[in-house]
Amino acid sequence: MIASLLLALVLPDTPPPRAELCLAHMNAMIAEAQRETGRVAGPSWFIRSWWTARLPEAGTPEALTEEQRRALDASMPGRKAADPDGYRVELQSCVDAAIEGGALP
Repeated sequence: MIASLLLALVLPDTPPPRAELCLAHMNAMIAEAQRETGRVAGPSWFIRSWWTARLPEAGTPEALTEEQRRALDASMPGRKAADPDGYRVELQSCVDAAIEGGALP
């Protein structure tokens, strides 16, 4: 709840750029895997790196600030709890796009 409010303050009425959102999804997925099993599958790192390379250039209007990026990352568990199916579809879309784009060696 607090993360959602913080996100609304730093990203008012504007959805984050796709690369920012997908990076947040990958960060959340990696953090969850580390908490649950202590291990993270190798492809997750490749996909996260692929999305990181596609972030808007720092300082451009579409780029998030570090504060906004932290708020987006912090909002992910709340997004997942609020709409698990939508969250899963969004995450899968990010993974599929990265794989189709050549993220995996």
